[in-house]
Amino acid sequence: MLNQDEWRERRKEAIKEWKERMREWRERLKEWRELVRSRIGQEALPLPPMPPLPPMPSIPRPRSNVVASRIGDEELNAIDMLVEAGLFGTRSEAVAYFVREGIRARRDVLERVSSALEEIRRIRKEAEEYVTKLKREIGLVELEEPSQQEKRCPECGKDLTSLPEDIVACPYCGFRVGKEE
Repeated sequence: MLNQDEWRERRKEAIKEWKERMREWRERLKEWRELVRSRIGQEALPLPPMPPLPPMPSIPRPRSNVVASRIGDEELNAIDMLVEAGLFGTRSEAVAYFVREGIRARRDVLERVSSALEEIRRIRKEAEEYVTKLKREIGLVELEEPSQQEKRCPECGKDLTSLPEDIVACPYCGFRVGKEE
C-alpha cells in the first residue's frame, strides 16, 4: 500500500500530465476557432465540432470499502468545516482520514481485542465440540453422514452450510476454507 507521500507524488504527476493535455487542447481549440471564423465568413455550414476536452488521468487507488455510519451534529459540523476549508475534498475523505488515524492511534486496543477474539473463537469451538460429544454419549444425536454435517468456518465459526460447495473463502472473515482449483 502506498504511503501519503507516494500518493501525493502520483497526484502531482497526474495533474502535471493533465495540464499538458490541456495545453495541447487549447492549441487545437485556437485552430478550431480560426476554422470556424473562416467558415462563418464564407457562410459555410455546418460548422466543425469543437475538439473534445482531454480526460483527467486517473490515479490508481487501492480497494476501498464504503461504510455507512451515523454521526452527531457536532462531528458533522467539524467534518463540514474541514471540507469547506479545503483540507478534504469530500465528507467521505475526511471521515476515512479520521477513521484511519483513530485506528492507528488505538492499535494497542485492537491488538488486545484481536487476541481476546481468537481466544473466544477457540473456546466456542471447544464448547461446541464438547456439547456434540455429550449429545452423542447420551444418544440425543445420531451419527450424521459426512455429507449432512454442518460446515463451519474454522476461523470465525460461522455456519457455511447454506453456501455453495465450491466456495474458496469464508464470506464473513475471508479465511480460506475451500480447495482452490
